[in-house]
This record gives sequence, C-alpha cells and structure tokens, in this order.
Amino acid sequence: MPWSVTLIGGLHSNDRRSLAFLERAGDRRINAKDVFEGLAEKTRRTVLSRFDYWLGGKTCDKYFHGWPNDPEYRECFVFKWQQGRTHHRLYGFLIHPRLLTAKRFQVCVLVSHTRKNEEHTDLSHLDRANALRGNPDVVEAVKREFPEV
Repeated sequence: MPWSVTLIGGLHSNDRRSLAFLERAGDRRINAKDVFEGLAEKTRRTVLSRFDYWLGGKTCDKYFHGWPNDPEYRECFVFKWQQGRTHHRLYGFLIHPRLLTAKRFQVCVLVSHTRKNEEHTDLSHLDRANALRGNPDVVEAVKREFPEV
C-alpha cells in the first residue's frame, strides 16, 4: 500500500514551515488525520490554532514541542491538547524536503494520535516517527507533496 502526504486544510504554509498528515490505507497506527478529522469543531479550532502558532515560528511547550536535546529523537515532534482530564497527542517528525532549493524549509508530518495521562512519553510513538522519517517511500511521498521550487 502506497504512502501519501496530505496538507492540513485550513492552514497556510509559508516559506519556512508547513504541516501535513501521513496516510497509508489499512494501517491503523497511522491515524493522525482520521483523529483530527473526527474532532469536535471547538477542539479542531483549538488544535488548528496551535498548528498556526508553530507555523508562525513561535514556541510554546504547552502546545507543542520537539526533543532537540535528545540525539535519538531530535527530529520528532508533538502537538498537544486536553479534553476534560484526558491529554491528547499528535506525534510526527520534522523533515526538510527541499534541500536543493530551500534547505531551511521544514515540514512537520503528523503520524499518530494517542491519549496520554502519564508524565513520560511512550517512546514507541517516537520510534515509529523516526522509522517513518527514514523510510525511503515515506520520504518520497513527502517530496511529491513538497517538490523543489
């Protein structure tokens, strides 16, 4: 089954950053897009505002973060929100798909959703994001959606 990458509707990429969902038919572990599309309108607006905040180059560990000081997970990323007492996470990876013409351009490709009520991150989500980031078919799907300009 082929991999595909889909821009997130309602967002405007810029010359520095963009956000997208990774998709693969039949793979239930690749569920970020399905979960996002199933959010109630108010929650969806909250999550979209956090996406926009990141696209604008801002930082806020309460809404999203990476692991820049961890060499193994440096290219992993997470967006966060809370519904009731449940914490939600969308995990993904960062990639620079335009190394020839815009090497600073960065895409956050969201892969999976989980609920999280413990302090520490389940590293299996980061391991999956890392594995996908290094998968040549996934990289090719990202480059198809974000070709060199």
